[in-house]
Amino acid sequence: MTGDATAATDLRGSAGGRIFISVCEASADVHAAALVRAAREQLPRAVFYGLTGPRLRALGVETVYDFASHAAMLSGVLGVLGRAYAALRAVERSWRAQRPDVVVLLDSPELHLKFARRARALGIPVLYYIAPQTWASRAYRNRQIVRDIDRLACILPFEEGYFAGIKGSRDQGNEGFRAEFVGHPLFETLRQEHPDAATVAGLRTQAAGRPLVALLPGSRGHVIDTMLPLQLAVVRRLRAAGQDVHAVISCVSAEQRERIEGLRAADGEGKVDILVADNASLLTAADLVLVASGTATLHVAYYRRPMVVMYDAGRLVYWPYRLLRRWLLTTPHLSLMNILAGARIVPEFMPFVRDVDEIAGVARQLLTDTTWRALMTRQLDEIVRPLEQGTASARVCELIEELIAAPGGEHAASSQPVGRLLA
Repeated sequence: MTGDATAATDLRGSAGGRIFISVCEASADVHAAALVRAAREQLPRAVFYGLTGPRLRALGVETVYDFASHAAMLSGVLGVLGRAYAALRAVERSWRAQRPDVVVLLDSPELHLKFARRARALGIPVLYYIAPQTWASRAYRNRQIVRDIDRLACILPFEEGYFAGIKGSRDQGNEGFRAEFVGHPLFETLRQEHPDAATVAGLRTQAAGRPLVALLPGSRGHVIDTMLPLQLAVVRRLRAAGQDVHAVISCVSAEQRERIEGLRAADGEGKVDILVADNASLLTAADLVLVASGTATLHVAYYRRPMVVMYDAGRLVYWPYRLLRRWLLTTPHLSLMNILAGARIVPEFMPFVRDVDEIAGVARQLLTDTTWRALMTRQLDEIVRPLEQGTASARVCELIEELIAAPGGEHAASSQPVGRLLA
């Protein structure tokens, strides 16, 4: 047996290897941290390093570059591009210093598909966790996904068949590509959180018999700045129409509280409370949720709460969107709940909010129509129940181990120097 073969055999038995992991957003940092915790049990000798966020660093993951901590504060294309370029340079240096056994990329396809292309050229196996949503838009990326990625860990049930169909339709030059539904990582986190009984009771006492409306304006600064004033406007319209409600704003962290207090004060809507970092209690107590589009809708669905989904992308993209929508989007629905259901089960006002009065009218109907509320609750339960028992992190660890153990990796290394590949 050759030295290389012996090393490969030892690695298969060791559950080890150097794993480059990359996150660019706070949400991906949460899921990556869950993955690393699972790996401590399943891959005890594995070493993780890469582009980290605060949760990964708290677990002792070595940082090559911190993109996630700055992502929520970036504004403007130049800021994002500057950070992306700096991240690429940092990866270049780290891969020059020591080649990883596997590259694990979470979400953020704008940057991570570039990483995948370079890793493939170097012959480094790539596992992409949280598949790019090309089934909704930018399907032109599918060719690169199938070509440059070895294992695609999908978090929505229909994605496995979607990407398998792409692979089966034509030869993309990577016979090792495989897509697999691993479960949604959000539910691993949600299973660990529990509502505080005293907080729930306090919220209901403050509501004093009125419907409690939770406002979830998002976690990123620019989304909060856009969505919270619109949600507060809906609350004003409800009250003006005679629907007295008790409204509470969800603030994801203490760092965002000052921003939210400023927006509340500027809006003049003083009769709205703020609850920091306790969605479990707020969603347990809520009768209706106004939620910014995204994964947060799945969080609301986990608590089986009726919701209205809102998002406004801004004036600058309104007319380009109207003109190009038929070429950009391939799904009739935009909110995650409706996409999963294949039908419009929750009201969605996106990607633009044109009429706050219309949203308030729908919200008022949801608060008063018990039949509609019961139907929506039942439909949300049908979507969430099959997803919430998943163990995504454990399955992703198995895929990592599979790639590490594969002799010689899934594809051949390029002869190009690393510096040119990352240029």
